[in-house]
Order: sequence, then C-alpha cells, then structure tokens
Amino acid sequence: MVGNMSPAISIILATYNGERYLSDQIESLLAQNYKDWQLIISDDGSSDKTIDVIRKYVRKYPVAIKVLKNEAGNVGPSQNFLRLLGCIDTNYAMFCDQDDVWFPEKIKITMDKMKEIEAKVSIVTPVLIHTDLGVADRNLNVIADSFWKYQNLHPEKGKTLNRLLVQNVLTGCTMMINKALRDKIKLFPEQTIMYDWWIALLAAAFGKIDYVPSATILYRQHDSNNIGAKGWSWSYIANMTRLNKREFENILRKTREQAKAFLDIFRDELTKTHIDLLEAYSSLDRQSFFGKRLNLIKYKFFKIGLIRNIGLFWFV
Repeated sequence: MVGNMSPAISIILATYNGERYLSDQIESLLAQNYKDWQLIISDDGSSDKTIDVIRKYVRKYPVAIKVLKNEAGNVGPSQNFLRLLGCIDTNYAMFCDQDDVWFPEKIKITMDKMKEIEAKVSIVTPVLIHTDLGVADRNLNVIADSFWKYQNLHPEKGKTLNRLLVQNVLTGCTMMINKALRDKIKLFPEQTIMYDWWIALLAAAFGKIDYVPSATILYRQHDSNNIGAKGWSWSYIANMTRLNKREFENILRKTREQAKAFLDIFRDELTKTHIDLLEAYSSLDRQSFFGKRLNLIKYKFFKIGLIRNIGLFWFV
C-alpha cells in the first residue's frame, strides 16, 4: 500500500515555485511499482501556486503525502533537504526534485541495489546508491538517453574520496541513502557546494557508493533549473576554454573550501589516509607551482576526461 504507516522509504521533496511541473513529478511517484514509501514535502517559501498543488495531493493522499511546516523561511535547497532529513525515521531516504519525472521502476531497482550492497557490507555501513538519468526538454522530449554519456561522466570514477573532492558525478535526484548514512548528515556547512556532493563525500569517506547503470528518471531542462545538463561536445569544450583564469580559480577554491570544512568537521572520525588526502587537497593554494601538480598526481586528484584534467593542471 502506498504510504502505509511504517514505510520503508521516505521520499523527500524540497519545493520552491514549482507549480508548473510539480504535478507531473508527484504523479510519477504515485505510479511507482514499489509502493512501500511516503512522500515528505518541505516548501521553501514559494510565491506561486506550489502550495495549492501540494494541498490538492495531500487531501487526496493524506497517508502517502505529508507536508513539513516551514518555520525557517527561505533557506535554499540544501538546507531545505537538511530540514527534511531531520524529520524522518525510515531505513531509507530518496531525494526528489520538483520538476522531473520518475520511471515506474525507479524505486524498486534502486532498493534492489541497496539491498545487494548492504548484504555485502552490512546495514550499519553508510551506503549511497545513485543512477543514471535521461535528459529531457521542458515538454519531456528526450534529449539524451544517458546523462552520464551526455556529460562524459563515468560513475565508477566517482566512488572514491580523492576523485570526489575534485568533481562530483552524482545527481541528488537519483540518490537513495540508508539510515547509517543519514545519521552522518548533521549539517551542510556554508562551504557545501551542493547537498548531493557533501553526502557523496560522506559516503566515500565512511561507507560505500554504488550505482545502477541505467536511467531511472527524466531530468527536465528548463529556464528555472538551478543546475542544468549541458552536453559534452566541442561547443561545450569551447565554452569551457572561454572561462577566464579567475573563474576557474574560483571553482577550484570552492572545492578546496568544501574539503577543508569536511576535514574540520570529521577529522576525529577519519582514517589517516583520508586526513592526508583532505589536507593535501585543501591546501593546494599554499603549495608551490610544482608541488601542486605533484600532489594532483600523488593523490590522484583527477577529474573525468582529458580536457577537464588539462584545465585542472593548467589552472590549479
């Protein structure tokens, strides 16, 4: 039964001015072939009719869909998801964006993979499972069957801390985490670039990341996307090369600051190997020209793809 009183999975949905596409997303959740879930929504101070859409579904599905009262005002997507994580007590959580559409088998195949990995590492090990995405336009016409291919991403190269410090390859709206990982998420510090990146760092440092090599959602692209999908092509590469030195340095600075915050918060829980990684990466700006590049090689601080790594080694 959808939304029974003790669901196995909490689907957390952070909304903000999402009236245009929200119904499509909720309908795709209701159409899932795995039914043991409950949807928890937190709105971040919408000024459109998002709340009206939510109320319509809550009235129709009062057990399956719950709304978390917003007492903090507009806090942004990361803090909104943190607020949602703090109010659930299920064994598993999935993150949901307001403008995508989930394929009917998304929950089941992600849960199957989660159970497979937990059977190998134990349920007390933090586990994160993510999947590929299909890319679609605002009308859900498919642009690309695989987001990973579209952006030249390789999930196998996004499972370790050293690689994740430099580049995130996980997309939050495809993620499922277990309770052991959720218990590690106490805060998203101001240095957090995006909530899914921070959670991926936690999973890499303290547990296990794995993935389902197939798309489970249509990732809708439209004018209001906070973060969109841009195809990996020669025009995209050309646009990257037009970024000036200051912009590249700003991107790298943010990743270093995120690494430093992670080290400061979790130093007492980390292995020496991970401490060394985090110290080396967060202090790259204080190292010599050759020292920076030697540490990139020593600790394998690599992005995915030759072009990205040329940029990294040039601007670091």
